[in-house]
Amino acid sequence: MRIFLLISTILLLSACGSVKVKQQADVVQQTVIHPPVPAQLSMRSVDWTVFNRAKIEQLLADYPDQEIVLFALSAKGYENLSLNVGEIIRYVKEQKNVIIYYREILPEADALAEESNTEE
Repeated sequence: MRIFLLISTILLLSACGSVKVKQQADVVQQTVIHPPVPAQLSMRSVDWTVFNRAKIEQLLADYPDQEIVLFALSAKGYENLSLNVGEIIRYVKEQKNVIIYYREILPEADALAEESNTEE
């Protein structure tokens, strides 16, 4: 009986050794979807008017010993300046969103950038 168990065990174990398992891994390329590029800045013209001593002589009576130069904007010029600042803020926010997007989908690139910044 012992011999039978011994022989059957050897046969069973040797059968397991003859099974070959083939593994195949497919390489999957990650697709990066690019977010839309922010619209270009469209700056409006701002016309500055410089008033010097010759143009504002009546205002200089209070400051006779000082050199004074004034910068003035028309209402439209001030509106254009305000719209330009708003346009710059919009552009910076959109660029920030693009950076955040890429940091979320490519965390390993962000880690590499941080490593290179600490080495400098």
